[in-house]
Amino acid sequence: MEKRNLQKDNRRYIFLRKVSRFFTRLFLKYDCQDKYEIKDDEYILVISNHQTDVDPFLIFPSFNKPLYPVATDNIFAGKVNAKMLNWLGAIPKKKGEADVKSVLSIKDRMKEGGSILLFLEGNRTYAEFQFYIPDSTPRLIKMLKPTLVLFTLHGGTGVSPRFKNKNRKGKFYGKIERVLPFEEYKDMDNDELLKLIKNTIKVFDSEEGNLYKSSRRGEYLEREFFVCPVCGQKEQLYSKKSLICCRNCNLSVEYTEDLHLKSDNQKFTFNRLVDWWNFQKRYIKNYQVLDGEKIFEDHHVAIKKSNPFERIKVLYRGKITLDSKSFHYGNNSFAVCDIESASVVSGRKLVFKYRDNNYTIKGGKRFNPLKYIFMFNKLETKMKLQKTDLYYGIEEDN
Repeated sequence: MEKRNLQKDNRRYIFLRKVSRFFTRLFLKYDCQDKYEIKDDEYILVISNHQTDVDPFLIFPSFNKPLYPVATDNIFAGKVNAKMLNWLGAIPKKKGEADVKSVLSIKDRMKEGGSILLFLEGNRTYAEFQFYIPDSTPRLIKMLKPTLVLFTLHGGTGVSPRFKNKNRKGKFYGKIERVLPFEEYKDMDNDELLKLIKNTIKVFDSEEGNLYKSSRRGEYLEREFFVCPVCGQKEQLYSKKSLICCRNCNLSVEYTEDLHLKSDNQKFTFNRLVDWWNFQKRYIKNYQVLDGEKIFEDHHVAIKKSNPFERIKVLYRGKITLDSKSFHYGNNSFAVCDIESASVVSGRKLVFKYRDNNYTIKGGKRFNPLKYIFMFNKLETKMKLQKTDLYYGIEEDN
């Protein structure tokens, strides 16, 4: 890894903090509640929950010295993106995989005197808090020996939910929950330390009683939900204003200002997004896949080859279809068995690794990438067999 000029980074960071604070307050009404002064001989590891696409820029103003974020290598695709992220000092990590290179990069950056920002969930949340956090986390922390700063963001799933097209108005703030010097946690059992971190950064905005104003609260929820819990039909959901509805059985569900689900249909029993999220995991887990069956289909998508630090290349535009053996596009296909990992970038980009190359599928405004990733964890893919990504696994969140 290229050695950083920390003095130069510090000058950049002063500018970046001011710009970040101005724009996040102006456009998101974000309140930076706490400040932490990093000492000259100190390096810290900031661990936070992950609610929005701009979380690093929300957290930067809380610290007086540069934080180097760890980011999925998917977003380093394209020369412009790679150059900007390198300017920030971001450290790339392979999505959904144990990445020794990124660990060594973190270690080297700290040896130089830098501090790290890490979102342990590894993905921006869909259902308020995603519960899978790697068991290896305590070992990594103890190896690095930093001052551990646990940070929480509140209100991001209300102001800027992952499925949204436009932001909403409501309470949005960040705070430092706890600071642990190395001496305070070095003798902790690894399970105890992991539990402490998880319980500290766990945030459910729907439990805080705040209201988030928008006339289009439910629009684009079909980016997240693809199965009707009443009739059990897939790919029949559509949203409009504050509602998500089913074309097949006419179910109508309101996404309320206090981030709950509400319906007059007595067969609909979900209260929070995570309830529907878990239902979909059960649905995929129990799904009986038939040979040759068209499982999912989408029109008007673009497929791009998107390897980190390389120019993005468009390969295809049109329809995609998934069956038990192949992921079809035009006259070509990806063999399902060779899909190594998959994830979502932003709200409607499906990114997956296939035979050592990265590909991105971008759909229309109502495209749902999740259904494909959940099914990849059902079918006989490499990512399922090797358990490379448990975040989008089909075991339920609590």
